[in-house]
Amino acid sequence: MLRHGTLVRGVLRVNAKNPNDAYVTLDATPSACAQKNIPELCGYSVGSSNDIYICGSASRNRAISGDVVAVKILSRKESRYLYKRYRRGEDRRKDRVFEKQRARLQSMADSVREATEDSAPEKNDGEDESDSQESARSGPHIPELFGEVVAIITPNQDRTFVGKITDKMPFKARKDTPPGTLWFVPLDLALPRMVVSNEKSVPKFMDKSTICAVRMGGWPATSMYPQATFLKCVGRRGAIEIETELILEENCVKASEFSDDVLNCLPKTPWQIPQDVLKNRTDLRTSCIFTIDPPTARDLDDAVSCQQLPNGNLLIGVHIADVSFFVRPRTALDKEAQLRATTTYMVQRAYPMLPSVLCEDLCSLNPGVDRLAFSVMWEMKPQSAEVVSTWFGRTVINSACKLSYDDAQNIIDGGHLPESLACYEHVRKGTVPASSKRHAQIEASIQWFYKLSLIMRQRRFDEGALSLNRVRLSFDLDESGAPRDCRSYEIRDSNRLIEEFMLLANMSVAARIEACFPNCALLRRHPPPLQRRLEELCRQLRLSGIDIDTQSAGSIAHSIRNIDDADIRYTVEEMMTAPMQRATYFSTHAVENRSEYRHYALNAPLYTHFTSPIRRYADVIVHRTLEASLAVYDNHVASEHPLLPAYSSPFFPKTLAKGSLTIKRGSALATLVPPPELLSSIAHQCNLRKDAAKKAQEASSKLFLVNYLSSIARNSDAPGIITQAVVTKIRESSFSISSPMFGIESIIYMDRMADRENQVISTDGRNWRLHLWSVERTSIKLVWKVSLPDKKSPEDEIAESLSALIIDDTRHSVVNLECSRSSDETVTQTIRIFGKLSVCIAPVTSPPDLTVKLAMPCINA
Repeated sequence: MLRHGTLVRGVLRVNAKNPNDAYVTLDATPSACAQKNIPELCGYSVGSSNDIYICGSASRNRAISGDVVAVKILSRKESRYLYKRYRRGEDRRKDRVFEKQRARLQSMADSVREATEDSAPEKNDGEDESDSQESARSGPHIPELFGEVVAIITPNQDRTFVGKITDKMPFKARKDTPPGTLWFVPLDLALPRMVVSNEKSVPKFMDKSTICAVRMGGWPATSMYPQATFLKCVGRRGAIEIETELILEENCVKASEFSDDVLNCLPKTPWQIPQDVLKNRTDLRTSCIFTIDPPTARDLDDAVSCQQLPNGNLLIGVHIADVSFFVRPRTALDKEAQLRATTTYMVQRAYPMLPSVLCEDLCSLNPGVDRLAFSVMWEMKPQSAEVVSTWFGRTVINSACKLSYDDAQNIIDGGHLPESLACYEHVRKGTVPASSKRHAQIEASIQWFYKLSLIMRQRRFDEGALSLNRVRLSFDLDESGAPRDCRSYEIRDSNRLIEEFMLLANMSVAARIEACFPNCALLRRHPPPLQRRLEELCRQLRLSGIDIDTQSAGSIAHSIRNIDDADIRYTVEEMMTAPMQRATYFSTHAVENRSEYRHYALNAPLYTHFTSPIRRYADVIVHRTLEASLAVYDNHVASEHPLLPAYSSPFFPKTLAKGSLTIKRGSALATLVPPPELLSSIAHQCNLRKDAAKKAQEASSKLFLVNYLSSIARNSDAPGIITQAVVTKIRESSFSISSPMFGIESIIYMDRMADRENQVISTDGRNWRLHLWSVERTSIKLVWKVSLPDKKSPEDEIAESLSALIIDDTRHSVVNLECSRSSDETVTQTIRIFGKLSVCIAPVTSPPDLTVKLAMPCINA
């Protein structure tokens, strides 16, 4: 049915906040047959905002996030019926919640009027309505395409989940489930409850708060719930070790040792490059090549070089660890690398894609030793950083030294290499300590790299690139592994220097492999932002006087650069990430329109990942494809390709590419380049694992931040850290803030600052209780009752803190009555969007989380 065009295929994702909502993103352009049979798909753009909406769990047909599914597109009549039925249930639920809230607020208002004998308030005339009111009147956004899942083509391989086990039976399962059945309740709300099939393996006296790991099994068509196999108890939440294991299990990160089958694929150590391999490679060991990495890095997969040419130009080289030489196709090592797909970096350690003997030794471009590399070299004009010619080839290098970003920055700032730096150079007799001339070459190379990177970066942004930076935290750990310091990771010129040349290498390789194999190249694309969300955000920003031009990525970047205040500029960058879509790997055969290959943020027509094969399996595939292209075309491409620069330069190495192949030239294409359907499957796996690794890394960072703040709280009277935050959004009964210091976003609720669920921290020793508030389009006026601490009865304290609250007929504007009860002081405060406030960020250890409370008196800008 997929071939006949009556069904389409794509990747399912379930909304964790509302599991009734799910979406399918098509992983390929609909065929002409599908567009003919399903008119709704005409003009469909892969990765655009018109995903297929799967309404309700029944339409999802037992599929979970990450499954590749076959979808039937529903007619407009079917879609309207399904959505109407779904919305009716949602509206009834919201009405019940609203009635409870209204009853509570009315009760508080009655109590205050009885105490003060005040009259009923006047209702808001609704002249100043917020954007949320306008959105409510316009109704909810209705998706364009509705569908239902009819089959699971490829199940998500990551089916290990964490949660709690209980004997409490879901209401819907009471008729069909025997008593005593154990149920697994996942922490991920996007997943269903599951029946534990091997309940005898579950410890009998396990604490109900213990977190367990299970593996999801079959899901019979006749059952509402899937089966699950109990794997192990992770433990009770709170400790760093337990939480880290939970993060790994939740994101299906393989932390186990590599199997014997995998280890048997590795060369025996100590290992040296065989002579037959050495003589068939371009020998760059005498060239001045070095690495620049974080000081703690062990997997050094990229090195750089710079040489001045007789014609005044520069020969720039990027040399990448030749991982594909060791990871051969269809071996146990290759299969394990594909399954893991990426190295996952947690705060305290990394969980590698490859065995340590490869990623830290044989593949790592360590200084003073011969290493195999895949190199890209460019002849460049020094004044304009224009690429004159490009060369690709498999090489052998000997890195002179391992520089840290601080070392490189010191040279950029006019300093020199540290005296303690281990530095080498390769001569006929072997590797020896570097001469003063080699030291000078390294320093001169870094200065050239810096000058060129400034030109290249400026040109990228002038031509329309966009960079939205988020706060990245860095931790110092003590001997026990606990955090003792936390700070934002600083991006300096030395970081950007390396970034520019890695981007250029990735773009150059992308153009090369797409030109050679237009139907089976693994590229990386970044679709434009979701238009509706982008328009809503820009409308909100305009109300605060910030105008964002959304014509292109470059215009967005230019608008953000024009914001003078650094905190507000960071906050707008953070907000602009919300409508952005994620970048994904894809096989070129799956996307029909070449314009959809484009990387939006980089403003690049073609892009791929080539520069990190030690930690990304996608790069290994790209290396193999590049090798196959050299086998077929040497360093020349038969067809004229608009994105490929010239390849002829008298200064490039003369070694033939075919001499460095790991296999026979005739079988290169069949062995090294996966067929299109397999390549799509590999791309899908790489996408899933990359997203999971990112989630694990962010969760680890949050875990250590919570523990760091907890240690501060234990050693002081303060409940947390008082810092500055920027208001990002105002609603009827809350406002959102963003902390530039820690990259934390949170919502502060007005009623919690008014009742006993106090969300206020006093910084002057007085009692601050919110008395009333009123909401405008871009501001909130707060009225506080401030008093000295004294011994009052709980009833008096509650009476003084309660606000008389009435919700008008629109159900959005909140009208407040001021109590006539006396107080020491009344303070009025106005909070505006992009105003700055003081907040207290406090830790919650079990489960690890952060609470954000308003700190009063407040810094209000």
